[in-house]
Amino acid sequence: MQYQYVVSAHKASSVLASVSGAFTLPEATDLVLAKNNRIEVHTLTAATGQLRQVGDWALNGKISTLHFFHPSDRLTGCILVTSEKFQFAVLSWDAAEQRVVTESTGEFTEVTGRPTTETKIVAVDPLNRVIAVYAYQGIVHLLPMDSAEDPESAWRKLLRLRGRKRLGSHQQSQGSLSIGSLATSNADTEKWPYLVRAPMADGLIVPSYLQTAVSNSHGRDKGKEVAHAERSSNIYPIMARYIHELKVVDIQFLHGEADKLPAFAVLYEDANMQRQVHVYRLGDSQGELQPISEWTSLSLEASAAKLIALPGGNVLVAGDESLSVIGPDRQPLGMSKRASAVTAWTWIDTDSYERLLLADEEGELSLVVLQYADSKGQQQVQDLFVERLGNTAVASSLTYLDAGCVYVGSHCGDQMLVRLHTQPLPRSVVEGANQRALHMWDETAESAKILAFPLGDADNVESQTQPNTFVETLELHENLAPLVDMCVVGIGESNNRTADTMTTESEAHEESGSASGGVEDCRSAGTQPGGNYGSVVSCSGMHNTPGLRVVRNGIGIEQLFSVDISGLLGLWSLTVAQPASCDSRAMDIDTDDARLVLLVLSLVDRTLLLGWREPSGEQVDVAEVALSGWRLGEPTLAAGLASDRRHVVQATSSAIVLIDSVGWTVQAEWVPGEIGMSAISAVSVSGDQVAAAIDGRTIVYLEVRQGALACVGHRQLDNVVSCIDVHSWHGVAGPATHVAVGMWSVNDVCLLALPDLVTAAPALSLRMSQGLALPASAINLASTGQDSLPRSVLMCTLGNTPYLLAGLGDGRLHQFALSVDADGVSVREHKSIALGSGPLGLTPFVNHGSLNVFASSDHSAVLFADKHQTAHSDARISGSSSPRISKLMYANVDVLGIKRMAPIDSLGLPMSMCLAVGSQMWIGLADPVQRLHIRSFALPRWATPHRIAHSSTQGVYAVATIHSLDTGGSLTSTARESAVWERFALIERNVQHQAISSKSFYNMIAATPPAEVGRFTIMDSQGMDVLASALLLTYEMPESLCAASLRCLQRPIPNADATAEAQEGPASLANSSHSGNLGESDSMAQMLSGVFVLGTSIVPPGEDDARSGRIIICAWDTTQRHMRIMCTIEVVGAVYALVPFRGMLLAAANGQLMLLGWQRRAVGAKANYTTKVCDSVMFMEDPDYELVLLCSQQTQITALSISVSGDYIIVGDIMSSASLYRYEEYVIPASSGNRGNLQQSGSEAAFAGQIRHHLVPVARDYSGVWTTAVASVPPPLAQNTARLYPNVIDAETGFLARQNATSYERAFRGALQERFVVADAYNNIIRMARAEDRAAGDGSGVDSERLYVEGRWHLGDMVNVVRQGSLVMDIPDPEFPGFVRPVLVYGTLHGAIGVIASVEDGRLGRVLDRLQINMAHLIPTPGLWDYGQWRGYSSDQRTSQAFGFLDGDLIEQFLDLSPETQQLVFSGGSTLLPSEAVAEAEHQMKSEFWASFSRVEAEGDVAVFSQMAVSDIGQREDVSLDYVVRLVESLTRLH
Repeated sequence: MQYQYVVSAHKASSVLASVSGAFTLPEATDLVLAKNNRIEVHTLTAATGQLRQVGDWALNGKISTLHFFHPSDRLTGCILVTSEKFQFAVLSWDAAEQRVVTESTGEFTEVTGRPTTETKIVAVDPLNRVIAVYAYQGIVHLLPMDSAEDPESAWRKLLRLRGRKRLGSHQQSQGSLSIGSLATSNADTEKWPYLVRAPMADGLIVPSYLQTAVSNSHGRDKGKEVAHAERSSNIYPIMARYIHELKVVDIQFLHGEADKLPAFAVLYEDANMQRQVHVYRLGDSQGELQPISEWTSLSLEASAAKLIALPGGNVLVAGDESLSVIGPDRQPLGMSKRASAVTAWTWIDTDSYERLLLADEEGELSLVVLQYADSKGQQQVQDLFVERLGNTAVASSLTYLDAGCVYVGSHCGDQMLVRLHTQPLPRSVVEGANQRALHMWDETAESAKILAFPLGDADNVESQTQPNTFVETLELHENLAPLVDMCVVGIGESNNRTADTMTTESEAHEESGSASGGVEDCRSAGTQPGGNYGSVVSCSGMHNTPGLRVVRNGIGIEQLFSVDISGLLGLWSLTVAQPASCDSRAMDIDTDDARLVLLVLSLVDRTLLLGWREPSGEQVDVAEVALSGWRLGEPTLAAGLASDRRHVVQATSSAIVLIDSVGWTVQAEWVPGEIGMSAISAVSVSGDQVAAAIDGRTIVYLEVRQGALACVGHRQLDNVVSCIDVHSWHGVAGPATHVAVGMWSVNDVCLLALPDLVTAAPALSLRMSQGLALPASAINLASTGQDSLPRSVLMCTLGNTPYLLAGLGDGRLHQFALSVDADGVSVREHKSIALGSGPLGLTPFVNHGSLNVFASSDHSAVLFADKHQTAHSDARISGSSSPRISKLMYANVDVLGIKRMAPIDSLGLPMSMCLAVGSQMWIGLADPVQRLHIRSFALPRWATPHRIAHSSTQGVYAVATIHSLDTGGSLTSTARESAVWERFALIERNVQHQAISSKSFYNMIAATPPAEVGRFTIMDSQGMDVLASALLLTYEMPESLCAASLRCLQRPIPNADATAEAQEGPASLANSSHSGNLGESDSMAQMLSGVFVLGTSIVPPGEDDARSGRIIICAWDTTQRHMRIMCTIEVVGAVYALVPFRGMLLAAANGQLMLLGWQRRAVGAKANYTTKVCDSVMFMEDPDYELVLLCSQQTQITALSISVSGDYIIVGDIMSSASLYRYEEYVIPASSGNRGNLQQSGSEAAFAGQIRHHLVPVARDYSGVWTTAVASVPPPLAQNTARLYPNVIDAETGFLARQNATSYERAFRGALQERFVVADAYNNIIRMARAEDRAAGDGSGVDSERLYVEGRWHLGDMVNVVRQGSLVMDIPDPEFPGFVRPVLVYGTLHGAIGVIASVEDGRLGRVLDRLQINMAHLIPTPGLWDYGQWRGYSSDQRTSQAFGFLDGDLIEQFLDLSPETQQLVFSGGSTLLPSEAVAEAEHQMKSEFWASFSRVEAEGDVAVFSQMAVSDIGQREDVSLDYVVRLVESLTRLH
């Protein structure tokens, strides 16, 4: 079967919650963030105001709340985490292991309870005695925090706390700090399920279904020790208690005394929609709740939303317009504030509770100061003040750290680390960002009104401050949430442009790509190598921080300089420190300059030198130079600088010369004749060390000593040398100790020890087979490619691990992780990966202080060490004294066909490099080395981006935004007064359309002004400059947008009138019916190939749904430089989806699926007007063509999304899942008669011989699924079809031989045709398929009108958009050619971007399925939540186990495990667990699964063979561990 591999390219970046405290160290100030299902731990450096990431961990559940508490008897604190699926866990930090450990875990579920519609509410007692969780209406779950040895006495001990010291955790008699002890018997496990951690075996979890079997066999097998976890619980049995309030808004524990039982306040909304506060205290028996009589029911502001506990048992109630202090036996104290809802709060000082930070929904940060006075022996608030501090992103969480530093976590904008000042900061402007302008058109005056706003990089934009602001931004962290829409734009087009002449000015070029607003046919997408891949441009952010984000996988190179040079064989960059005088034909050389940058270009028959002097001012002048001492008449094999940076080494085929840069004289020369040889074939230069291959077989080692070249040694080898390297593993800290030599004939790399060039000890050299490494005399590079000879070798240290890298002629890279010490060199790990299809060249370079390797090829890449792993380089492998091997990461380079690369050490061009690209030489700037790059372009405040599309033919983006008017953020008050009351851009003047432009409608506007306006903008793809922009009609909002190429269609003509109309109409009517142009207008034809289509909705005041909408066709005229509105038509309902289809247009308007075409007008029906709206917007209808409705089809309720695959159209409905339609066109027969079951009408007969279009319903899913996005999955490659259905399954299950075999054959062995992915509102992904036509008619019982479910999987985040394409070029791996293809890219509500790939090999799919199940069952994760429950399908109608999908995020963690743990996971823990117990439990689970197969299939689900138990992958699938590692490594290249 075909699996879908789902992996995150960019993890969710929206911060759901944040807490701070001493988590990792007693003296540390740590910040813990919750991002979807991940927690991140950062440490604040207060002196510099910087956050350092300690690590991040994935949990098996979407995090709902996060709370920090610090038991008094512990040096560090704990974190309470709850999930959306009613789970909880207490986490702490293990300083020895440098990881998060689980203290306690469990669930709080109610079978009959009704879950709350809002987010869960969790409150922690300030004295750490009890935790309250509100997840079900009217029910509060109480978790007492105690660690008594007897769990049943937990509540009794809590109730005896009057007058006693708090028992936060158990203290052993020896006085050591402990969380408590855990009874490990099965009886205790069954009685107190929340106390028990999963039993462990050598660091692996024992699966729950095997725990009984393991325990029973433990007495029989004394050699297998199964120990329980080190930590135990400090939370005891959960008590569910009822409260009267059903609509709870917030809950907070009160600050009380240690001799009183905990009490908490409940803010709720009653039946009269009034907000009130009730207070409950724990009772005297088993946590019964008792209302506090001193508190009376107080009516509060209707918008009260936050409760904040104050000293003295009082609470502060925060509403939209006021702050109120209420408490027992006191009068409420309140004050008004700026009208805005409070979104987050945090205390600055938790000891005195005098200063409180509030963040509201408009991004304002305010300080609340409370003044206390003593009243009846308690501190009571006497007065409070509010002071505005400044603007930030709209905060979803607010956390005070230390030294005035505050972390602002946001769902709507970038995360911010800010510092508060006691004095207002001076008014500043945006630093380093280009100021651009958005043209806001005032239609009343027919002129453009300009509102300046920055559109530069977010790193430079967000440093601006407002007048009288006390907030300074220290750090910004990109956030893509909420990701509403996106388009995939191809790369490589603009970057591969060539320069006609040599230029001396630096020019930056941005890439443009292919159209992505809608993919016409998924059958053609991604089938070619590369496919539709590149960068993703997303609509992200909202409120006061909206913007566009350009997300690119890999390294971008900005071209600064280019020159055509043919026959370029090699290049090197040298920066000489000493001044020199030389003869230059293109520049004056000033002897006072301190540095000379030389570019050495090796051509076929000569050597060319380019260079410039530094410092060179603002402009760098590159020119050709002629220097004496250089051998310019022959090609250069290698060039380098000596360690003194004064002498230069040049190697040619005839000699190796040492040149003094002072005077450019030859200091020394070495020729092969000195050892009786004739020619030099390969050379490597590194500082004062030179290694050369002479006559192919002799290795010579030279050193630069006191201005001379000394031949230290030479040796003859048995094989011809192909490449050589003498770089040091110690970098600049020490010389090289070995020479690496690649061989032509034997595909080997030998390591020779310096200076004697003797072969290293047997422990040094290894010969690699297809399995594991075996000792031998050399490192074998056997490859499956045709050209597997080594072309480049490099010795370097990446991270903390010495590596030997070998690049082959077929584009494959071999990497050997080495151990280099006094005892010698040994190979620790060997991996290989296909980076391209051409020869690989390896060049080390430094980027932002880190050593990286540039692998140049037809598809170049940059190798670098995992930065997070490098930060913990001292971490050791369990049971070993060796440090962990630094994991190598690969980042693609967006420039194709790079032959050579050389880093440039330049003051004027920092971080630049010289590249040989085709027949050109480039100088370019590279992005920072990381896998994913995000560039932000800010939009005006309160201008939320809603839809985006890209046109590759025009090189522009179209962006639809929604501007909020009631905040005053995007329009000034004067602009609002004039613009809101008038008709905006895209004025509809056609009197034939019954639009909303009547006089009575505009009279209604005066009573109800709009709160939002829609806007359509054209932006340049090079720098995101605004080219043209126009407002929509009043109450008209953009809903959908796509880029399309429309085909001109012939208008149907009745046969009786055809002759007359042909005579009266244009002569080109017949010829232009399918010509793809617009009649006589060539400019129109050009625009039609790259038009934008905008769908809108119009919701008048007082109505909830759109009663009408419009479809607007416009294009960017590259000649006239203006936006041309070509056509507008009004439809019934909102146009929620638009997709190009076969030169036509598919539109979904409410419950109608419409097919529209660009059709010739009738004779005499001409365009009515041409209007110039402003200088950059022209409203001009096409004189010959118009957009008409060709056919329509009623859908279910409301169609939200459309996707196309061939002739099939999949439509996602808001409530009724997905439906499949087929496009048909037929020619009307020439004579009347029967067509199907319908009698041909007389009107149809009049159009005999002409084409009719139809949308025919094919099948639908009858389950109620609230869809959010749909996308077609391209069919498998023809060569992979037979690999999808192997016969191995039959022998393994043993159940297919009986009754279930028939249904299984029907479901799986028949080739299901159209496949597509459906995302729903419950964060699930479903894969559906249409049954094959012949299978439906063969009497097998397959329903042809039903869509069959092939997979269900819980993603944990709502998918808003799915686009066909890929973030990386699809380069087939020679070992796994075309078996795993990235086909879809999705974006989610919380800012995640992921890739969905098709696994088109059944065997590979089963191997990965087994691997993910082994990982899920055996590898512990923080919280120890059940993986099956996390990924299992869950909605309001059903729950089921996940199947048909592969969790890429989990599978790729396999590479982070130590080799020992990898072997345990690969074997399914068979070396630790009793094999008979594993087999028996697995057999039982599979029996139960297949026994229910008929029931599942009858419900319309196609059940798949999904692994439910751990298994020995090698035994079941006949693969090796090395094979699985290589497979997973190839999967990491998908994103």
